[in-house]
Amino acid sequence: MIPFEKPIKYGLITGLILVVISVLIYALDLSPFNPMVGFALVIVNFGLIIFMMVMAANKMRDEDLNKKVTYLQVLIAGFVVVLIAMYLNTIYTYLQNGVIDPEYMPRKVDDFLLSIEGKVPEEAMESMIKGFEDSMNAGKALVKSLWKSPIIALVLSAIVSIFIKKDKTIEQIG
Repeated sequence: MIPFEKPIKYGLITGLILVVISVLIYALDLSPFNPMVGFALVIVNFGLIIFMMVMAANKMRDEDLNKKVTYLQVLIAGFVVVLIAMYLNTIYTYLQNGVIDPEYMPRKVDDFLLSIEGKVPEEAMESMIKGFEDSMNAGKALVKSLWKSPIIALVLSAIVSIFIKKDKTIEQIG
């Protein structure tokens, strides 16, 4: 039995924080294609997601499951946290790039391509342009994220679940 209250709560909180980060990136007119901004976003986003997965699993174990949890329970709880967070962020991204400002992504891609023009071989430039075409279409990006998010959530949750202490009652005996 898995109590889903904490994973859902932490997934919603994580998703809302990811949306706030996305809004700040948009409001500050930062380019996610800038290597420094992109690297910082990956570190912050995945760091936040992993932290919240651990928090949800630990709270669930300590408060709902008498300080004992199985790998499968942690795996499912982490999966729920990540999936909810990623879907919330995906919905916001679709609204931002498809409804609020459809020219945002094409503008950022153009800015990025202009910044590397002449520094990258022509074949690499064409390959990048082709790769960016899907990300510029909000509908395609939404569909792609809807099927990729569960895979990412499962893999990330499987890895993080290994490191969650399964039985905290052992500490209390000694």
